[in-house]
Amino acid sequence: MAHYEITYILRPVLEDPQVDEVAAHFSTVAKDNGGTEIAPERMGKKRLAFEIQKLREGHYICMKFDGTADCAKEIVRQMRLHENVMRALLIRL
Repeated sequence: MAHYEITYILRPVLEDPQVDEVAAHFSTVAKDNGGTEIAPERMGKKRLAFEIQKLREGHYICMKFDGTADCAKEIVRQMRLHENVMRALLIRL
């Protein structure tokens, strides 16, 4: 088991309850695939350095967890399929 950190950006049109719902969804994905010590942290709505899909802002969320490489790959795969995730960056700590 390794320590991972994934930071992802959600569309700015989402309201706070929707952002919490998406964060909970990805925490559940991590837990279902063997992840432990899952700690999502909302960093708020921030301005992007450059436009992504013609949008200038996004909701930033940083999630730290322990898990296997397969767990991390599944989370990234789910994020690529999710329509509200604009970008995601996975780092092994």
